[in-house]
Amino acid sequence: MKRSAINAQIDWAISACERLHCALPDFAYWSPEKWEENKAATVYMRKVGMGWDVTDYNSGDFDKVGAVLFTLRNGEAEHPETGRVYCEKYIAMKAGQMLPCHFHYFKTEDIINRAGGTLRVYVWNSTPEFDGYQKDLKGDVHLMCDGRPVKIPAGGYVDVKVGNSITLTPYIYHAFAALPEDGDVIVGEVSRVNDDAADNHFNPPVELPPIEEDEPAKHRLCGGYQQ
Repeated sequence: MKRSAINAQIDWAISACERLHCALPDFAYWSPEKWEENKAATVYMRKVGMGWDVTDYNSGDFDKVGAVLFTLRNGEAEHPETGRVYCEKYIAMKAGQMLPCHFHYFKTEDIINRAGGTLRVYVWNSTPEFDGYQKDLKGDVHLMCDGRPVKIPAGGYVDVKVGNSITLTPYIYHAFAALPEDGDVIVGEVSRVNDDAADNHFNPPVELPPIEEDEPAKHRLCGGYQQ
């Protein structure tokens, strides 16, 4: 992605959060210069990846496949069972936008519709490692929605309305979509400590190229998708 597009999409996400009444912490509005001024006080924040991420997942069409993510809090991936053992994110999605199919090796997460339209979550089980972690196209997926057990056929979906959630455990493939007819969505994620470098398995694989620096950065990225 171009830096100009990243700047514009973070500005859009900030305005969407304000419009949909999802308050962001002060550091969401910091410039790169403000981060540098507070370098000594933000060592932990930078280490655990708090802040903005933007990606089109190398789709070349951000409005169709992409997301703006903001990590509000996180623990240390090297020590996931001590200190802060959880992560919280916002994911700002435009109406009609999708996140591609993936699972996590370690992370259990609650995906919560915080505000806006309808979040559609498609799910599949994964086959074992020796079979290459393929999508299981036959087996039912057993999961929880707000603490209630739910059985979904392979490739089926759950429509998560505002205020509701779905729990995704390791090795459950999932893909998100903000239904186009219902408007933008602010997705919440509450999970085990997040490690984007090692805990995401995309199907098909996703390679994230370097940013094309066509203008100065307005916002510091937290590192999950490279500065």
